[in-house]
Amino acid sequence: FRKLPVPIHNLGYRPWKEKLTRPSSRWRNISASGVRLAQKSLWVKRAVFAAWLPVLYWGLGFFVIGQAMEGKLQLNDGGNRPVVQKAFDAVEKQLKKVNPMLVPTANRLAVASILRRQFRKVPKVEQLASALESGDEMLARNRIWCWLLMTFLRYPQGILILFLIGTIAPALIARDIRSKAFLLYFSRPIGKLDYLLGKFFIPATFIMLVTTLPAMALYMFGILMSPDLSVFWSTWDVPVRILIGSAFLILPTVSLALMFSSLTQETRFASFGWFAFFTLGHGAWWAIVFSTAIKKGMVNSQDLPMVMEEPEVKRWGLLSLYNNIGEAQSWVFGFSSWQEVMPSMIVLLAITVVSLSITYRQISSPLRV
Repeated sequence: FRKLPVPIHNLGYRPWKEKLTRPSSRWRNISASGVRLAQKSLWVKRAVFAAWLPVLYWGLGFFVIGQAMEGKLQLNDGGNRPVVQKAFDAVEKQLKKVNPMLVPTANRLAVASILRRQFRKVPKVEQLASALESGDEMLARNRIWCWLLMTFLRYPQGILILFLIGTIAPALIARDIRSKAFLLYFSRPIGKLDYLLGKFFIPATFIMLVTTLPAMALYMFGILMSPDLSVFWSTWDVPVRILIGSAFLILPTVSLALMFSSLTQETRFASFGWFAFFTLGHGAWWAIVFSTAIKKGMVNSQDLPMVMEEPEVKRWGLLSLYNNIGEAQSWVFGFSSWQEVMPSMIVLLAITVVSLSITYRQISSPLRV
């Protein structure tokens, strides 16, 4: 009698022959899959495309300012007459007789005059005009670029972010709560912090795509349009300001949107909460602005910037998330002091911390017995 071998085909644990990944890559995998899913939406594609259109307008601003500082800009209208003032031709002729190198200075003074007249409703324009009138060309260029990028992040991109986040973020956690996807996530070696970071960076990725990248593209365009590389040494801090300004835009908005998403199983309720918080706060501030303007008899639209700078009106600006982000970015780009923006900083910090704490607690609730 001969013993026959009994085949055993890998009973029990089997060896893992694939490449192991680090635990830090878990949240990145969640974000990557969420980004791929979100970019399939037609509305998201339209929002991203629309967010890049203002780059053309602000790029023109970089070009015009650069040409003006180099003395190559002809500030003429259709009739070949100066648009700044009628005496500009005479001043330019006198400057050419005395010293041709003074003509770029005259151009900078002309641009400063245009900014004061045509863009007086834009915040911090007075500081920009003063920088142009100074004799320090490097300082003037730095201030101009910071101002252009600050207005770019605050106005077109800040408004488009409202719709972009409202399209992406409300469904991120609410959908998992409704479909019981927590059971699938947390049955694997994925922690609550991994899940939260993964969901956070889904809308954050799209915000960086429509704010940080276009702003960096404008900065590179300005460098390429400059006469020499010395401009880089006078504007090296601008990319750092862009990154910090984008962070002040991303942290409170994404945290707040995720909180609304974690509080309900219905995406439409989370979307309504996001839009209501954003618009009602800003609408309440505008109501205070108009009521103060009527009370002071300053009903002209040109007087509204003066009304907004009133101390009692600025205090109520803390109601608006949009205003608080704008104040923080104003400090980042060097147009406000820390004392002026400290209340807004506290509000943004409180919104971020409270929102993330509530979201983390809601994520942990399905795991509690």
